[in-house]
Amino acid sequence: MGIQKKFLFLCVVCSAALMFCACSKRSVGSGIVQNRMGSGASVKTEQIVQAEDETEIQEVLEGELYILTKLDTERKTAAFQKVTSGRQLQYGFDTGTRFLNKYGDSRAAESFLAGDVVELEVSDSTQKLLSVQMSDQVWVYEDIVNYSVDESIHAFIIGQTKYSYDPGMDIFSGEETVGFANLGESDVLRAVGMDNELISLSVSKGHGYLALANTKLFEGSLICVGDRIFEEVKQDMQIEAPEGTYLVTVANDGYGGSKEVVIKRDQTTSLDLDELKGAGPKVCKVTFDVSVEGAVLFIDGKKADYSKPVDLKYGAHTITVEAEGYDVITKTLVANSEKAEIEIALNASSGSKTETDDKKEEDTKDKEEKPKQEKEDKNANGGSGSNSGNSGNGNQNNGSGNNNGSGNNNGTSQSDYLTTLYNLLTSMNGGNNNSGNGSGSNSDGSGANRSYDDLRDE
Repeated sequence: MGIQKKFLFLCVVCSAALMFCACSKRSVGSGIVQNRMGSGASVKTEQIVQAEDETEIQEVLEGELYILTKLDTERKTAAFQKVTSGRQLQYGFDTGTRFLNKYGDSRAAESFLAGDVVELEVSDSTQKLLSVQMSDQVWVYEDIVNYSVDESIHAFIIGQTKYSYDPGMDIFSGEETVGFANLGESDVLRAVGMDNELISLSVSKGHGYLALANTKLFEGSLICVGDRIFEEVKQDMQIEAPEGTYLVTVANDGYGGSKEVVIKRDQTTSLDLDELKGAGPKVCKVTFDVSVEGAVLFIDGKKADYSKPVDLKYGAHTITVEAEGYDVITKTLVANSEKAEIEIALNASSGSKTETDDKKEEDTKDKEEKPKQEKEDKNANGGSGSNSGNSGNGNQNNGSGNNNGSGNNNGTSQSDYLTTLYNLLTSMNGGNNNSGNGSGSNSDGSGANRSYDDLRDE
């Protein structure tokens, strides 16, 4: 009888233990449900919810737009940011992943850029990218140079059109992200947006700096960085330039030379001007060809005989050309080569009639007489209607011939021009474009002293 009681007691204890375990399981489950309703075991529930969030971070909704923030083709990973929430996501991809343009055509993964707005398709089982496709819901503007920013109202202006942007928007520049304060005046941008909202902005061509050392010999003269940047040399100066490779030229007081430099994005390249001065003093033999007979040429304020090559010391010189009935030209010339040949064309003063004009009229008259005679000869052999047409065509062709001749005469000879003459003739002939002479140079005629900013906006 005693043994049976002990056995019964043990059974009761075991049953109680089982009931306790069952209640414990139900209480945890109840705690989760209650916590979502506003009560229960909050600490444990938050940990579970956090774990669920970490799993759900891979969730991709159909039609959702994502900004590509980084594409690592070596590690086969891609990072994205949700347009609507800014949420960050990262996925792996492999050779089976399809990279598509907005029309569904295949593209190389390397052609996708940070800032592109895309739609994603992800495998539920492997959580790898099945496809990355450019969105057809957005617009893309390339090579933007005419832009401004009004950060007070979060507006980015392209030309005359304003686009709003999120103040937290990143600007992609290479492997980095930057702010508007880091943009250079020479940067070329790429924008992606929808309607009047800017979604992403990236720097397609950035800028770096050229730092000059040992400037004393060349201070007050000009330094040419490529064929568009011209600056007066100052002590220990730093020049902003678009990334790229440039031939840098400097000359002054008979000394000077050139050197190729590479400007890298967001980096500073140093240049010791002592390396460019060379042995001196050196001279450049410049042959001047002035289009107007009897024109007077002044170099640095002194009348020059340009019937033969003129020796100019390496450096900057002021060139002035005058002729009766023509506008006076005054420009800057930088000599930095052994020899050079340039042509100078003058603009006739408004309302004046020059010998050149008279000669043009005579040439035109002579050329018109010949088609007229040909017409009369043809009239004797054929119908008058057909001959009249030939006469008109002959005059038109002669007129065109005169224009071409004028354009060629006013063009710049490239012989020995190199990069050392500061674009002198281009600036001189700029005004001639307004007269229809077809010199092929910039039409504003503002000369070589324009800043790089002005040239960039053209």
